[in-house]
Amino acid sequence: MKLGWKKKLFISVGILLSIFVIVYVILLLTMNKPPLAEFKTCQAILSKAKSVNADVYSPEYYSAADKKYKAALIEWKMQNQRFFFFRNYSKSKELILAAKLKAEQANASSGANKNSMKMKYLQEIELLKHKLDNYHEVFIHLPLKVNVRKNYEFGKLFLDQGLNAFSSGDIMLATKKLNEGKLRIGIADKEVNILIKEYFTNYSKWQGWFASTIRTSSQNNSYAFIVDKMKHKGYLYYRGKLSKEYDVEFGRNWIGDKVFAGDKATPEGMYRVIKKKGNGDSRYYKAMLINYPNEEDYAAFNRKKRQGTLSRNSNIGGLIEIHGEGGKGADWTSGCVALENSELDELFSRMSVGTPVTIVGSTQSLAELLN
Repeated sequence: MKLGWKKKLFISVGILLSIFVIVYVILLLTMNKPPLAEFKTCQAILSKAKSVNADVYSPEYYSAADKKYKAALIEWKMQNQRFFFFRNYSKSKELILAAKLKAEQANASSGANKNSMKMKYLQEIELLKHKLDNYHEVFIHLPLKVNVRKNYEFGKLFLDQGLNAFSSGDIMLATKKLNEGKLRIGIADKEVNILIKEYFTNYSKWQGWFASTIRTSSQNNSYAFIVDKMKHKGYLYYRGKLSKEYDVEFGRNWIGDKVFAGDKATPEGMYRVIKKKGNGDSRYYKAMLINYPNEEDYAAFNRKKRQGTLSRNSNIGGLIEIHGEGGKGADWTSGCVALENSELDELFSRMSVGTPVTIVGSTQSLAELLN
């Protein structure tokens, strides 16, 4: 009896252990397992996304993928700290699958976004280059403040740096330099636009002078000299037709009309040669003196004095000439119009006392200049 009882007990314990082992195996086989394969796949996709700079060109998708990946990793570690029978990796799996999807989207959109940035960069760089071309072709001679000119120069430097980065494939750096250049050029443009728009309010008056001078040249079968300040050009007309053009230089503060003696401005108006000075008679090689100030200049000067915009001690000035020793590449005269000596010789031989000399801000509208 005693032996039989022990045998039965042994058999019962064996059965219970077998059941326990079976249950344990079943639990092991059926319990929720960590998504190892999904983590491995997601890591590979994130690495690929990083290699194509998806963090730069598709930051929203890449950032979302990275956050969800890290959240999945935290959830996995948290479940690992629990007793294995109670571990549940479903949330970790859900997060890693979401991370995988975002990483794939980052990969897919990165190339498209990079190409889009390239196109946008190329379009904007063309616009800025056009502005700089206008500056160098039209506005380079403007008497601008030092900080305005520096903004243009720094803007150009940033654009050049951006172009170097673009050619190296670094679109982000290129775009950054583009934006820095755009900011500098935009600040300078604002100042220039204010200055130029105010100056060109006189354009209709310039047009009238210009047309009248050419008409006189045509009617009298004679020469006339027209000076265009914006272009820094002098145009010699004969019988109403353009005969030749010359590069000219002015007073340092040439934009705008001459107001008083010593303002370093070149006058604007319709004048004529009143005296020719040969070599040795002029301070600047040869020269042709014009009749500044004329009646209109006196009237404007006296009006400003009455209005109080000019000091009572101000003088109107005079001795404005077309003279030699130009070709310096800068505006340097006291208000005169300077040419290179060889070109002044040619002009001197064709013009005489009484030849019309008309000085205008521009012979073209601002729209024509910019286009």
